Amino acid sequence: MQNLCFPEPDLTLTSHGHDTKPFAWAGIELTIPAAWETGHLGDGYALLEHRYRPVLEMKTATIRGRFNFQRHFKALTRSGRTRSAPPLRLTPLPPGWPAFSARMDVQPFAWQGDHVGGRGLLLYCRDCRKATLIQFYDHGDHRLAAIPDVLASFKDHTSGSGPTVAVYDIQATLPDRFALTRFQFDAGRFELVFTRSREGVTLWRWSPADVILDRCGNTLSHVARNNGLLPPAVIDQNGRPVEGGLEWQWPARGYRHRLRGFFAHRAPPPGHALRIWHRSDSNRILAVRGEAIDTFDTFEGICTSYGAI
Repeated sequence: MQNLCFPEPDLTLTSHGHDTKPFAWAGIELTIPAAWETGHLGDGYALLEHRYRPVLEMKTATIRGRFNFQRHFKALTRSGRTRSAPPLRLTPLPPGWPAFSARMDVQPFAWQGDHVGGRGLLLYCRDCRKATLIQFYDHGDHRLAAIPDVLASFKDHTSGSGPTVAVYDIQATLPDRFALTRFQFDAGRFELVFTRSREGVTLWRWSPADVILDRCGNTLSHVARNNGLLPPAVIDQNGRPVEGGLEWQWPARGYRHRLRGFFAHRAPPPGHALRIWHRSDSNRILAVRGEAIDTFDTFEGICTSYGAI
């Protein structure tokens, strides 16, 4: 149904300026119009909205075993669709849509209901073995001129030039070895956990910062303690001042201090660290905790990359 309260939205992407922003989730990277917002995230799933209406839906999964285009197409498109949903029609690649690598299998499709339609692609990369379905919604009162540029920005494995995660109002870049293993997005509080073997990185974001700080005596150390970010070993320490915040470091459990002789030539054992800081410009509190990180430079790089979109 057309919403007459809104003028026709301009969703055209431009290559430069503040009209676009990064989106990165579940190993997929896109450049999207700045007006599009994250509506919902799940495991291998994302829904983007504009003015509270869906504009892009994405589902992605790594395929184990032989890829069967028809079978996986049905599985991905069936997920989340009701019995009354309009059927999907396979179509040729629409004029103006970008071509993809020869290593990518591509199947365009379209669908049309009584009040809303859409079109999209199922893509399968033979290198990373990831199948991704992207569909764009057309509500009848506009045409998504952004589709070609959004698709041209598509990356389904690490490009090395974009953030690891860029959703809602945050973005961060982590080394390739880390995988997102747990996440939670609540009103005012985000938490994302990345792991690799014994290593771990957790990102937090709280908002509005002024309200949270007022409840915690305007002290970031109280925010860290009240949210269980510090272990007993350092919970009574005040933390080392860093720009806009505080930092703690403590040794990883199970590692002894370096001894003379055999251990003297080895690098220091991995340790833990927590940094929490206040972004007054965006009224956010951000925090990063690293566990058994190989070097402090890695932790520093993650903290430096973590910020607001």
